[in-house]
Amino acid sequence: MATGNGAGLLAVVVAGLLLHAAGVADAQTLRVGYYNQTCRTAESIVADEVQKAAYADRSVLASLIRLHFHDCFVNGCDGSVLLEASDKQAEKNAQPNLSLRGFDVIDRIKARLEATCKATVSCADIVAFAARDSVKLSGGARYAIPSGRPDGTVSRLSMTSDLPPSNQRNVDVLAQHFYRKGLSLDDMVVLSGAHTVGVVHCGTFGYRLTSDQDKGMDATYRNSLRSQCRYNPNNRVSLDAGSQYAFDSSYFANVLANRTAIESDAALAAPRTADKVRQWKNNPDWFKSSFAAAMVKMGSIRSSYPGKVRVDCRKVRT
Repeated sequence: MATGNGAGLLAVVVAGLLLHAAGVADAQTLRVGYYNQTCRTAESIVADEVQKAAYADRSVLASLIRLHFHDCFVNGCDGSVLLEASDKQAEKNAQPNLSLRGFDVIDRIKARLEATCKATVSCADIVAFAARDSVKLSGGARYAIPSGRPDGTVSRLSMTSDLPPSNQRNVDVLAQHFYRKGLSLDDMVVLSGAHTVGVVHCGTFGYRLTSDQDKGMDATYRNSLRSQCRYNPNNRVSLDAGSQYAFDSSYFANVLANRTAIESDAALAAPRTADKVRQWKNNPDWFKSSFAAAMVKMGSIRSSYPGKVRVDCRKVRT
């Protein structure tokens, strides 16, 4: 439960993340402040461009958080989700990635950084910084993030099977996707909390609206989704009903109330994870600090391929 001392507690926990982040960095050859000597304005440039993008379209913040998640879950956090292929067989061409947004924001950031510190700041780090800044601008905790990720040179559509499926109700099956990346069950639950911001296309979950037999959805909420979708798969609805732009714990309240559009969110109401969902629902400051810690952990997933700094985030050659 949040109390009057919540802000102070959050400050202490986030400060502790600096030590946690440094420990992860040592293990992964990443470090906080990686660009302090080679490109001192790197993180401030990223923050400035993310803020500009948010002024134009606040929904881009959720998109940038999602972009980091989809990058890290396919062969590590290496910026490979940004690469394009003439045969349309790159990661971004896979079905789960077709709705990804924010590539233009990354391009603008990269252009400014190349003009300031040529061939220095990796696209992978830009994605990680942009996600961190998006969390903060949405109302989450600001956290230090280790950097120094090299950019990948391999991007294959076939590798995206590592992404957790949104149409999966079995929490044990979903957890396996996270275990394979070195993430825990708690990490899975708290990272799912990213759905406290953003929207989803009706085509992603429309099959849940065709009958009244889905016991994982509140009937009134189902009717609301039907009204919003109107049988159009391109229509979009909020992932966190009633709180689309605010980084808060209402997402977990909706999970417990069976008011979630996609099945992977509904899955978290299962006995194995419901207690943790309930705890984060009742402790929003703890949720924010836990989410920050999980983002640092996820952001340290390494690629199995050698990398370099790409000067064009969409192309391998430099």
